[in-house]
Amino acid sequence: MSRIIFTYIVPFLLPAVAYALWVWYRTNYVARHGGEAPRLEQGPWPLLLFIGAVLAFAVLAVTALTRGGDPNDTYVPPRLENGKLIPGHLEPQKK
Repeated sequence: MSRIIFTYIVPFLLPAVAYALWVWYRTNYVARHGGEAPRLEQGPWPLLLFIGAVLAFAVLAVTALTRGGDPNDTYVPPRLENGKLIPGHLEPQKK
């Protein structure tokens, strides 16, 4: 579950959260010093969603390119051995 959160949800929502924090900070600043506060609902939402999608895609691309084993490795599925669950893993190809 945490893998899904960190590879899909966090990168997608990061620009929107950063913008919301900036609006919150700027509203507090304007309340103390005067001026016009930015309105959250008038933000650049399509741009933020696009940037979030690009970030999520970049995280997925980096994960795909940097993780995993050699293409010739053999996948060993998960199994029970003496009552213990042995997780699936890759083993180098035997020569």
